Amino acid sequence: MGCGLFLFGSCFSEGASVTFADVHNPFILSLIILLCMSTAVLRSRAETPDVMTVWNFDTAVTMAGALSLTPYSPPKALPKVLRNLSYDDLRNIRFAPRESVWRMERAPFQLQFFHPGGLQKDRIDVNLVEGEVVTPVEFNTQMFEYKDVEINGRVPHDAGFSGFRIHYPLNKPDYLDELIVFQGASYFRTLAKDAIYGLSSRAFGIRIAEDEREEFPRFTHFWAEQPDRTAEQIRVWGIFDSESAVGAAEFLIRPGATTVVDVRISVFFRKDVNNPGIAPLTSMFWYGENTPYKFGDFRPEVHDSDGALIHTGAGEWLWRPLVNETNQFRWSSFTDENPKGFGLFQRDRAFGSYEDLEALYHLRPSAWVEPSGEAWGKGELRLVELPSVFEYGDNVNLFFVPARQVKAGDRLDFSYRMHWFLDNQDWPPRTLGRTVSTRVSEISYNRRAMRFILDFSRPSHNPDVKLEDIRMDLAVDRARVLGSFLQRNEYAQTWRAFFDVEAASTNLPAELRCTLSTGDGPLTETWVYQWTHPDI
Repeated sequence: MGCGLFLFGSCFSEGASVTFADVHNPFILSLIILLCMSTAVLRSRAETPDVMTVWNFDTAVTMAGALSLTPYSPPKALPKVLRNLSYDDLRNIRFAPRESVWRMERAPFQLQFFHPGGLQKDRIDVNLVEGEVVTPVEFNTQMFEYKDVEINGRVPHDAGFSGFRIHYPLNKPDYLDELIVFQGASYFRTLAKDAIYGLSSRAFGIRIAEDEREEFPRFTHFWAEQPDRTAEQIRVWGIFDSESAVGAAEFLIRPGATTVVDVRISVFFRKDVNNPGIAPLTSMFWYGENTPYKFGDFRPEVHDSDGALIHTGAGEWLWRPLVNETNQFRWSSFTDENPKGFGLFQRDRAFGSYEDLEALYHLRPSAWVEPSGEAWGKGELRLVELPSVFEYGDNVNLFFVPARQVKAGDRLDFSYRMHWFLDNQDWPPRTLGRTVSTRVSEISYNRRAMRFILDFSRPSHNPDVKLEDIRMDLAVDRARVLGSFLQRNEYAQTWRAFFDVEAASTNLPAELRCTLSTGDGPLTETWVYQWTHPDI
C-alpha cells in the first residue's frame, strides 16, 4: 500500500473536443466512461498497444484517476414518483427471474437488479464484459413485477438500478441462491454455503463515525465479466465517487463453504482526508451474553456478530467481545504495523442462544480480512460501537486506518482477501484455545466492582493440561483486580476463568486483558475488553 501523486494520460483519441477539466455533471462523467469504453474496444480490435486495449482493473483505475481531476457533482435526485416509494413499496417491486442476465446462456452466475426508490436513492450503471465487447444493461420496467404498487407506466425510462445481486447454485446444484449484493454507497454483502445475510463490508470509508460528517463514497458504475458454463468464479469491477475521493475496485468472487473474495482498491484523492477507512466491516450488536439488561426481549441474544478478532503484525491473536452501551459511544484503537488479519465473527452457532425462528441469527456469517500484496504498514485497527436501543440498525464498525494521512492528489492502493463463512478453525489456529463465552455478574457487596466469567476452549494439541500448570495472565488499566481463580468446565470441555475487577474513580473506561498460559507459552488467544461500570 502506498501514496503518491497521480499522473494521468488521456484515454481519448487525438482531437477529442471534451477534456476532463470541463467535466461538471454526472452526465458528462458517464460520457467519459462510455467514451473510454468505446475507445478501449476500438483500439483492441485494431490491435493498437494501449493501456485501454483490454477491459481489466487497470482500465478502471485509469478511469477513476481521470474522474478525480474533475469537480465532484452530487447524484441527480430521483423523480418524485420514485422518491415517494415506501419501504413496503420497494419490497413489492421484485425483479423477474426470467430477466436474469446470462440466464439464456445457462451460466452458473447470473445477475439480477434492484429498483431505485425511497431510501435507495443511489443509481448505478451496470455493464457486461465479454471478451473485448462491453455492453451496458438498459433499465426496462419489464424486468420488474410491480405487485400492489401503482407506479408502473410512470417510471422513467432511464430510472436505472439501485444495485444488483449475483446468483449462484451455492447450496443446491439445481437452484441459484443469492451470493453477493452490491447496493447503497460502496456496501456489499456476501454469503457462504448455508448462511443468510448478516454483516456488510464497504469498498472504502471516510471519517467513519467521527464528529465531523462522515462521507460515503458511492459506486456509480459496475462491470461484470461474463462467465462460461463451467465457471467457478466471477470478476466484477466498479468505480466509486465522493466529494473527497474517487476509487476503482475489483472483486474476484469464489463461492463455497467459505466464499472467498479477492479485493483490489485504488483511491485518488480530490481533498486532504484524515482517517481513511480501509476494508471497513459493518455489523449489528444489540445485546449478548455479556449484556446485563436484555431490553425486555424474550430472546437470550440478538446480534449479527458477537466479537472482533485481530491477528496483529507481531503474531498475537486478540478477541474483543462486542458491547452495546446504550448511553455512550465506544471507540477502541489497536495500534499495529502490517496487521495479518481482522474480522467480525458470529462465534456462537447454537440456535438456543437466540431462539429466533425468523432472523436465524445463528446462521449469520463471519468475515475475515487478510491483507495481501504490499504490506499495509503502520496504522491502527479501529473498532467503533455506537449505542442502539433496537436491533434494526448496524452499529458496529471495524476497519484499518493508515498512520500516514493522505493529501489531495495522492493515490492509495491496497489489496486483501476476504473470507465469508459460518465456521473456520484457522482463525485463531487450532493450537490456541478461543473465547467461547464472556459473561458478567454484579457483586452485591461492592457496587464499583464486576465479576467476569470467561470460558476458553481447550486447544486440540493440549486439551488435558493439568489445571495447576495453567497460569491466568491478567492485565488491567484504570482498574484493580480483587481476585481470580480458574476451574475446569467438564460439561462444556472448557476452562472457566473468574476474576473480580473494581473500577477506578474516573469516567475513563477500564481496559482488561486475559490469557491462559503455561511455561511453554499461551494456551489461548488474548481476551481484551473495554469496561465502564454503569454506576460511575
